[in-house]
Order: sequence, then structure tokens, then C-alpha cells
Amino acid sequence: MQFNDTEKKKLLDEGMLTRSLIENEVAMKKCLLYSEMAQDASVKSFFKEQAKGLEDVNNYMKNGMAAVR
Repeated sequence: MQFNDTEKKKLLDEGMLTRSLIENEVAMKKCLLYSEMAQDASVKSFFKEQAKGLEDVNNYMKNGMAAVR
């Protein structure tokens, strides 16, 4: 199967977005885990805020993937 340059770029872009999504989801889950494990309220709050920020990034990237497809 042969792909032209545009199709190759589209596949590579989608692959990079998918990989970034997976990495962000892992980081978000780690932040949630750390917030549950933390004893200090300010540390809990920090990690919850980071998890929320990563969730927003994931939603933005999912919208970007829809645009690429």
C-alpha cells in the first residue's frame, strides 16, 4: 500500500496526538493518585489542580484529533 506525502503527514500527526493523549492521561492519573496519597491539604490541592489542567489539555487534544481526521 502506497501513501502520498499528505497521507503520511496525516498519519504521523494523528500518531503523535494519540501518543501525547496517552502520556497526558497517565500523568493525570498519577496526579490524582498523588492527591489521594498526600497528607497535606495544600499538596492535595496542588495535584488536583494539575489533574484538572491535564484533563483540559486532553479535551483540547481530542478536539484536535477530530479536526485532523
